[in-house]
Amino acid sequence: MRIAAIQCAVSEGQTAANVAAAADWIAKAADQDCQLAVLPECSLTGYGFDSRAALERVAIRLDGPEVQAILAICAARQIHAIVGFFEARDGKIFNSAALIGPKGIAGVHRKAHLPYLGGDRYADRPEEVSASAFATEIGVIGISICYEIRFPEAMRTLVLNGAEIIALPTNWPVQSLILADHFTRVRAAENMVYFVAANRNDSAAGTDYLGHSQIVDPKGVVMAHLTGETGLIAADVDLEIARSKKIVFEEGRFELNLFADRRPEAYRL
Repeated sequence: MRIAAIQCAVSEGQTAANVAAAADWIAKAADQDCQLAVLPECSLTGYGFDSRAALERVAIRLDGPEVQAILAICAARQIHAIVGFFEARDGKIFNSAALIGPKGIAGVHRKAHLPYLGGDRYADRPEEVSASAFATEIGVIGISICYEIRFPEAMRTLVLNGAEIIALPTNWPVQSLILADHFTRVRAAENMVYFVAANRNDSAAGTDYLGHSQIVDPKGVVMAHLTGETGLIAADVDLEIARSKKIVFEEGRFELNLFADRRPEAYRL
């Protein structure tokens, strides 16, 4: 399977323009025979807002025309895509990422770990939290958002629930280089899972975004990477590698089975 990460600018509050750009990027990923495309955090709405009222003005609904446009392009091009946005739902606003495929919405992850930064300062935490690992015809895809990479429990829970790919739509600012340089590799290797991070590469609302989108394999090796440029990166992945959880250096003498060797009873506080 071929998967893609998209690194691009996002216009704060310019939802129509962002939706059109996202649809164009998804089509470009389909042109490269990708079956999954991951876009940045809040790619449909923007992120850098300074009040709850601003979030209320830009937040979109799952059944609204913005998501419908992404549903249409995914159906037309037979591709899965992960797009982020501030979501209006039952009087609350969540920082959400939807996994959309040719047959509809396969799942939605609502960010549970909210930093004191940007629009997250005014967003709501979901009351009920479960592992956002979604079974699709192309594999089991787990979703976390940005800051959540700092919580290894969140990543491990996704993989314990079957995730073979973890997608991380993100809005890393330039101060977050350590996450791009180290955390992505470690989260992939410690869970033996493919890891896809898609970030912005522009400046908006006083924040300079880092870029450094990447695709990492289950050994922690970077397969594709961007620095500061706008673009799409793609890599071919073999999900059987992510399913094995076993490393054999020498059969019968030097083998590691990272999940079978876990001792969950020793981890309780």
